[in-house]
Amino acid sequence: MTSPIMALEGLWLAQAMKYSTWLYPTVETMHIWGIGMLFGSVVIMDLRVLGFGTKLSMSDLSRLGISVAFVGFGLAVLTGSLLFITQASELIGSRLFILKMCLIFLLLANAMILRMRTVTNGISKLQALLSLTGWASVIGMGRWLAYI
Repeated sequence: MTSPIMALEGLWLAQAMKYSTWLYPTVETMHIWGIGMLFGSVVIMDLRVLGFGTKLSMSDLSRLGISVAFVGFGLAVLTGSLLFITQASELIGSRLFILKMCLIFLLLANAMILRMRTVTNGISKLQALLSLTGWASVIGMGRWLAYI
């Protein structure tokens, strides 16, 4: 009997990713590009909320930053899904992976709420700090997954 997770790992794409010399590292490199685009945008927008770069228009910065963040997040999700299918059963059993996914979900909710605010106040600054530390933690968890 095959579980859905084992079926994922048995897909031709998962097998190609696993046994190709160049495919996995290429997808992993693209995953890092997506993370870089997402995190770079988050850092710039959150620092602006925290009061840095006050001469920069928040609306102009958000317009560009959100676009880059969306592209980066999309790239990270697409490539992360491809990386996931190569070792799905191992990752599903990892508390660190589950924690990372939950944190990503919470950070996305935080980002939506933060971006809907029209006034910067203490709460939005706290949200920006949580965002910065949370996304940095997600990146760290992703690295640690390879070693734990």
